[in-house]
Amino acid sequence: MALRARPELRSALDRLRGGVLAHPFFCAATLLAIVPRVFAMLGFQSAVLFRLDTYDYLWGAVHVSPNPINPSGYSLFLWLLRPAHSLVLIVGLQHLMGLGVAVMAYLILQRHGVADWLATVAALPVLFDPGQLMLEQLIMSDLLGLFLLMASLTVLLLRRMPSVWRSAAAGGLMALSALVRPTVLPLILLVPLFLLARRGWRQAVAALLAGVVPLVAYGLWFSAVWGTFGLTNSDGLFLWSRTMTFAQCSIINPPPSLQPLCPSAQPGRLGLAPLGKRPAPTWYLWDHDAWMWRDSRPTFAPDEGAFTAHNNQLARSFGIRAIEAQPLGYLSSVAHGVLTALRGRYPLRFPGKQPVRHLTGSDYTYALAVVKAYTGSTQGLGPYLSWRYATRMKAPFGYIVDEYQKVIYLPGALFVAILVVGLAGLLIPKRRSSVAVLLWVSAIVLIVVPVAEHEFDPRYLIPAVPLSCMAAALAFRDRRKDTDTLADSTPAARGGAQGPPSEGVKGAGVEASQ
Repeated sequence: MALRARPELRSALDRLRGGVLAHPFFCAATLLAIVPRVFAMLGFQSAVLFRLDTYDYLWGAVHVSPNPINPSGYSLFLWLLRPAHSLVLIVGLQHLMGLGVAVMAYLILQRHGVADWLATVAALPVLFDPGQLMLEQLIMSDLLGLFLLMASLTVLLLRRMPSVWRSAAAGGLMALSALVRPTVLPLILLVPLFLLARRGWRQAVAALLAGVVPLVAYGLWFSAVWGTFGLTNSDGLFLWSRTMTFAQCSIINPPPSLQPLCPSAQPGRLGLAPLGKRPAPTWYLWDHDAWMWRDSRPTFAPDEGAFTAHNNQLARSFGIRAIEAQPLGYLSSVAHGVLTALRGRYPLRFPGKQPVRHLTGSDYTYALAVVKAYTGSTQGLGPYLSWRYATRMKAPFGYIVDEYQKVIYLPGALFVAILVVGLAGLLIPKRRSSVAVLLWVSAIVLIVVPVAEHEFDPRYLIPAVPLSCMAAALAFRDRRKDTDTLADSTPAARGGAQGPPSEGVKGAGVEASQ
């Protein structure tokens, strides 16, 4: 058996060497990108825990149940890893997923005629941007959501027209991504629309069904626990907090049942702040003196009691009324949040010094108990629990990462330029590609939806970066190697008989539409 294994091993090594030689720029960049990831894992131990959100996800992995605030897709992922009792394993896998996102982006661009060096350049933000590295080091849902999103697009885009089963797989993966990060929900409809535009109605139906079924199944589970069908009890409350930046009840004229939700009815500076100087939406949502918290029952999870079906329905009604009465105020508020995101003034970064302890009382008890329940110990994190980040910063690695992120990062102005280049590629007929349209529109959705739903957070911007870079790179693709262009130029695509592939098609692996 050993003698038989040797030729197989030799063949595998030959294929690996051939792949490295065929893609030297990307392989070199990927190997180099491992270095800052290792430093991040050594410098911030056992992981980076974010506010109380991290503990909610870990608690959902210990006590499996649909969370009323966020869908529990990420908690189920953590539940699968729970037997290892390791936060280090979680972030290690997430760093591998980050590299996987870069690989998938590169493969898609290669498949659609982008030069090796340019495809590598498009993947550089995923490989080296500190915001991406921080997302991988966080015990948060964003990185897993991005990985599943990219997996869906890879299954969808590696062939001109995917089979029905591949289309269903793409729709299912997109649904799983939405159950991890609900801002992906609009893309579940975008995938079948993309397939319909290519006249693949069977594929579009398969993708739509595969995208809807997991959501319905989760909604039924949620209904069995919380008594209402949906993914969360929070969408209305998030929307209400969004409207607090512009809502004026003298214009909205809400009924008596909704008047306690008016800005002026909120406590302290939330209610007294004049229009234009009101706090950010998050302050309205999490102030425990606000209307939805006043009658909430205490729970072991400190920030869960207000998220009931009744409160969510009231908040949704108010939010919709506010938007209908003040559409310009809503659009202005969303536009301000999007511009804040694009300016890049509040980037996602590793802490530059050891975070100090701020968690107290029930928050502190909850955080320590959750870490102990998941890992079997407190991981020595007791002295390091803080309001924003909880981690042990270890010298010299943490300080090296801090110096790294001061030098190597994606500036906001450059990101805007990338978006503009991608848009220009869509507007120029000879540069336009249906794949680029899908990627660019998906990036815009990921940027705008979180702001329209609640507010800007630098974490929400990171998943849009690889999609934007890919769309921009496709504007410079070689049309002779682009599977879209080749398939459209065949006699069959023009309505004639399909002949043998030309020399330009040979080796490109182009498949006829199914």
